[in-house]
Amino acid sequence: MSLPPLVSVIVPTYNYGHFIGQTLKSLQAQTYPHWECVVVDDGSTDDTAEVVAAYAASDPRIKYLRQQNQFQAAARNLGLRHSAGQYVQFLDADDKIEPRKLERQVAYLEEHPEVDIIYGGVRYFTETGIDESLHSVDEDNQPWMRKLSGQGRELVSTLVRRNLMVINAPLVRRRVINAVEPFAESLPPVEDWDYWVRCAIKGMRFQYENLEGTLALVRAHPVSSSRNRVRAYKSVLRMRKSLSRLITDEEALDLNSEQMATAEGYLGVEEVFAGSLLRGMWRFLRAAALERKRRWRLKWLFCAAAAPFVPKHRMRALVAASLTGALTRRGRS
Repeated sequence: MSLPPLVSVIVPTYNYGHFIGQTLKSLQAQTYPHWECVVVDDGSTDDTAEVVAAYAASDPRIKYLRQQNQFQAAARNLGLRHSAGQYVQFLDADDKIEPRKLERQVAYLEEHPEVDIIYGGVRYFTETGIDESLHSVDEDNQPWMRKLSGQGRELVSTLVRRNLMVINAPLVRRRVINAVEPFAESLPPVEDWDYWVRCAIKGMRFQYENLEGTLALVRAHPVSSSRNRVRAYKSVLRMRKSLSRLITDEEALDLNSEQMATAEGYLGVEEVFAGSLLRGMWRFLRAAALERKRRWRLKWLFCAAAAPFVPKHRMRALVAASLTGALTRRGRS
C-alpha cells in the first residue's frame, strides 16, 4: 500500500517569533497529517529560533533552517531546495490556513492530474480581531481575488494585469516547481505575483475551487508607508521589464506595456508624496513617453507640470481624477 502524498509547507520568517506559533498551530490542526514544514529563518534577531525549536522538539515534521537576511523570495527558494513533497504549500509566518485545506486540495489534485495549481478563497484578520473574516483590507471589504480556472492566453493576460491570489491560497504540484524558475529574489514584495505570471506563461493550468475549510487566512497589517509603496512600484516595474522578455502573446505584451506606463506614473505619485519632487516629475515624464493612449499621455504630462505647485497630499487625488476634472479643479484653485 502506497503512502499518501507528502505536502511540503514552506514558511519564510523574519522577526515573527510572536506570530509563528499561530502559523504552526494552524498546520498541526490540519486534517491531513502527511506534511513536512520547512521554516526558513531569514536572519531574525528576535526569539523566532526558540519558538520554532519548541514546536520542532515535539513534532518531527517541522524543520528549521537559517540564512542571512535576504528577504522572503530567497527564503522560499532555500526551503524548496530542502523539501521533498509531491505538493507544495507556501505559508508566510504571520498567516494561517483553514484545517481542511491540505486534505481537500490534495484530494482534488489527485483526482484531476491535468490541474497544476489549485487555489481557493482568502479571508483577512487583524491582531486584535483574530476571529474576524474580512474579504479584503480595503474599507469596502469587497473580495478582490479572481475566481479563474484555465490556462493560456486569458490566464496570462489576467495575471499581467494584476495578481490573482495571496501566497498561501494555492497548493502547487512539484512538477510546477521543477519547471518554473525559482522566485525572483530581486523583486520583493511582488515576487509571488511574478511567479504566478511565469507559471501561466509556462502553460500551467490553474483551478479555482471554493472547497469548504480551505481558505487562506491572512493577517492584515497596518498600511505600508509611502517609502514602502515606492519600493513596491519599483519592483513592479522591474517585474514588467522582465516579463516583456518572456511574454510571447502580442495582446499580453501590449497589456504589459500599458501597465508599465501606469506603474511609472503611480511611482511618480508616490515619489512626490515621499518628498522626492524631481524624481516624481521624471517618472511622470517617463510614463508619458511610454503611454500610447493620448488622454493618459496628456494626463501624465499635466501631472509633471503641476507637481511643483500641487500639495503633495493631493497628488493621488489628482491622478485618480479624470483629466477634465483635474484641469477644472486646478483652474479654480
